Amino acid sequence: MPTQVWPKHCRALLAASVAQAAAAFPGRGEEAPERVHRLRKGLKESRALARMLLPSVGEPARVTIAALAVVRRRVGRARDLDVMEGRLERLEPPSEIAGPLGAAIAREREAALRAHTAFAAAASRAQLTAIVKRLEGWDLSHVADADIAEAVARTYRQGLRRGRLAFEADDPEALHALRSRVVDLRYQLSALSPAWPAVLAAQSDELNALRDTLGDFNDLDVLGRFAAERGGLSPEALSALVERLEAKQRKLRRRAAVEFERLFAETPDAFSARLAAYLRHPLGKIESGRHAAKKEAASAEP
Repeated sequence: MPTQVWPKHCRALLAASVAQAAAAFPGRGEEAPERVHRLRKGLKESRALARMLLPSVGEPARVTIAALAVVRRRVGRARDLDVMEGRLERLEPPSEIAGPLGAAIAREREAALRAHTAFAAAASRAQLTAIVKRLEGWDLSHVADADIAEAVARTYRQGLRRGRLAFEADDPEALHALRSRVVDLRYQLSALSPAWPAVLAAQSDELNALRDTLGDFNDLDVLGRFAAERGGLSPEALSALVERLEAKQRKLRRRAAVEFERLFAETPDAFSARLAAYLRHPLGKIESGRHAAKKEAASAEP
């Protein structure tokens, strides 16, 4: 296999991911929870892929990451409300909690739908399409396979550091920051999985499980904060809800800590050396980024 193919492979995957997000961005009246969820995941994948090229490409990659964040925030509120509604249903709280809180969520959803105009959707699609066109101009002639390995190792180091701080401090915001890097690392290893499919795909899947655990923890935290600020609950009802949420969060935190210790057991140097060796001596064939993205999209269809 020729050398220095991984930077171009990652850029092709990034272009395909952003183009897919542009096509999937919902218009007014198309904000089905499943569609918004898939879009948010796609935008996070794009962010992770852009971060693989950030240390080498610099400002163009940084601008791309910032633009993706802007677009993601436009659908973030709708996604939060969908998740809160689902969490509330699974909690099965008494009516003095479910009634006012469900009504508050419904009011917020109406406001979010009014803010999601056809113009905003068209602007988001245009912004994502422009990103795809700009990617073609990125100069990768100086970017080596080793640079890609080091960029992913950098994500690993950040995740390890954030995880240690989060579990020592028992801070929900710190756990959310950890999840951001877990998401990045999951997509980055998935992108490089052709190098050593059995190992990197399995590690990516396990990181996805940790992401889900941390996501469940954060969803409960979001619901608790919403209930306290806008839920319209009596002090007694709010106290009862918080007690339920905290009990579930304690279990999720313990599970996340175990998963984290297993997935971040290597030293950053050992992780970097192992990944670099995989990229130097790959087992699998690197498919074009667009072809790989099409396969992933097809596998995600119900």
